[in-house]
Amino acid sequence: MEAEVSQTIVEGLLTSFMSAALGLEMHERVERLERLPAWYRERLEVVPKETLTWVAWVTSLGVIAATGRYDQERSRQISAHVILIEWWISPSTHHVSWWRADPARPGEWTAGRGHAAASTSSNEKP
Repeated sequence: MEAEVSQTIVEGLLTSFMSAALGLEMHERVERLERLPAWYRERLEVVPKETLTWVAWVTSLGVIAATGRYDQERSRQISAHVILIEWWISPSTHHVSWWRADPARPGEWTAGRGHAAASTSSNEKP
């Protein structure tokens, strides 16, 4: 895995997740915050931009927005992309959970952070 994961890679992972894992048909990417409905903007504007990557798309179900926090340490340990994904399909439909994807199998997503091959110490993240 790369030492630093670019924002572009995380955006691609989020888009892949929405398409492959959620089964949404992607129509048009929304790249500017001001183009999002007000309730999406309110959620995304409070997040520090340097710690979070977001994408939004017009889909078969309407606008969907997702944010991602890439876990570089766990990704390195299990040789997979590990990301905390939070997504909204509507103001009343919100989800947040850890997901992982094997770089050799694009489009396949598994819930959870995975297990490191070596034993973990008590102070490591679960």
